[in-house]
Amino acid sequence: MTPGINNPSELLGFRCLHYSVTESSGTIDITIIKKVENQEITFGIRTKDDTAKAQSEYESVDDVITLKKRDNEHNLSIKIFDNNEWQPDLDFYIELYDPNTFGRARYQGDDTQTKITILDEDFPGTLGFAQTEVSVSKFSENVSISIVRSEGSDGKISCMIRTEPYSEDLKQ
Repeated sequence: MTPGINNPSELLGFRCLHYSVTESSGTIDITIIKKVENQEITFGIRTKDDTAKAQSEYESVDDVITLKKRDNEHNLSIKIFDNNEWQPDLDFYIELYDPNTFGRARYQGDDTQTKITILDEDFPGTLGFAQTEVSVSKFSENVSISIVRSEGSDGKISCMIRTEPYSEDLKQ
C-alpha cells in the first residue's frame, strides 16, 4: 500500500497525489496507473478549480480515455499559463470519474484525485537590513546601513526609511 493512501482505488489511480509545477514551465505531466491486468478500462478525467482558475492559470481538461488491455498507464499533459505579476501559489485538482454514471461520479479511492500546485516565480522579494545592529561612535558624522533584497528578484520594489533619536530607554 502506498503511504498516505488508506483507501486506494482498485481500478486506477494517480501515480502521485500532489504535483508542483513552476508557472514558467508551460506544462505539467501527470501519470495515471491502471491497476488491473488484461482489461480495457474507459474513464473520465477532469480538472477542478481551487485557488487556481481554469483558462486563467491552467488549461481545463474534461476527456474520456480508454486504456487498452496491454496499456498500463496514461500520461496527461496540462498547459500552465505564465503571467508577469506576483500572486501566491495556486492549486487545482484533477480527478478520475466514471463516464457511464449519472452525474459522472468520481471513482472511489484516495488516489483518484491529485492536487497540482502552481508555484509563482514572479515574487518581488522583501527588503530588509543587512545587519540588525550597527555600532557607531558618538563622534561619527555618518553611518552606512545596507538594505538587501531577498526571497525574490522580479520587478521593482522600494521602501521608506527614517531615523529616530537614540534613547537610553530603548536599551532596557
